[in-house]
Amino acid sequence: FKEILMAKIFLDKAKAEYKQSFYKYIESYLAEGETSYYDKYKMALDNFHEYIKLLEKEGQGTDLPKDRVAQATFWSVDDNFHVLGVTRIRKQALEFGGNIGYDIAPAYRKKGYGSLILKLALIKAREMNLQKAIVTCEVDNIASKKIIEKNKGIFIGSLYSEEMKSRILKYEMSLGITR
Repeated sequence: FKEILMAKIFLDKAKAEYKQSFYKYIESYLAEGETSYYDKYKMALDNFHEYIKLLEKEGQGTDLPKDRVAQATFWSVDDNFHVLGVTRIRKQALEFGGNIGYDIAPAYRKKGYGSLILKLALIKAREMNLQKAIVTCEVDNIASKKIIEKNKGIFIGSLYSEEMKSRILKYEMSLGITR
């Protein structure tokens, strides 16, 4: 069953052909009252073209604010070109966000997509020559914790985020690259 899902879900760069689906993705967060994700993506609603350019600049590490690092953003897309999730991969780990961050549209949660999306992100991180990845989640995000552990994340510690007012769990994941 998982292999069938794998064949239908892929990571892709943000593209104009996904515009309407991404709009629905953003609006799904607002409909669920998840305003932090809505706020994260609403720039795309105002000016999709500029949003795509911003993602490209972030991927290249160009014109970043001092508190940001380069990150490649990929949209998790199904074979009908529906955006199911967003994945961010950073070669330099963030203290609270690690190397890989991801989110999944509310309609696609609790269906196995999260595990698959993280698995695809780990493959992409390996292609980007990362030897290991740090992946984090908030302590009360049980679903994300299960996704990380299902993908062989090894718990390495926790820390408290003042900004998020939450304890963050940190996991390390080997990407099978030896040097």
